[in-house]
Amino acid sequence: MDNGTGCSLTGGSAQPTRPNICMLMNMVVGNKIASSEIPTVYSLAQNYPNPFNPVTAIKYTVPKQNLVKLVVYDLIGREVTTLVNEVKQPGNYSVSFDASNLASGVYFYRMAAGDFTDVKKMVLIK
Repeated sequence: MDNGTGCSLTGGSAQPTRPNICMLMNMVVGNKIASSEIPTVYSLAQNYPNPFNPVTAIKYTVPKQNLVKLVVYDLIGREVTTLVNEVKQPGNYSVSFDASNLASGVYFYRMAAGDFTDVKKMVLIK
């Protein structure tokens, strides 16, 4: 609405013919939502995207300080790479896996932290 909060109308001969509209714009910077919530359980999410080529993201949560190990294995169980091997504080995490030097196929990733372990399958398509 003209002359409403945040709106001003300039003078001039066209003033009476202008529509009665005010536009407010909010600038958005970035697109990552930061969560300050502390998770209550350990979790390992499915990688995204899946299938992927050649990079994918793996998200996981840690409810209490603990040593976290996240390892990628090939189809026959050989260790391909260790993505995480450190003590993590409680929180939500994401790690990127770049498989540009690997062959297409099925891979598994395993997270171990305290008494928690979980394994997920991912597919690399080149």
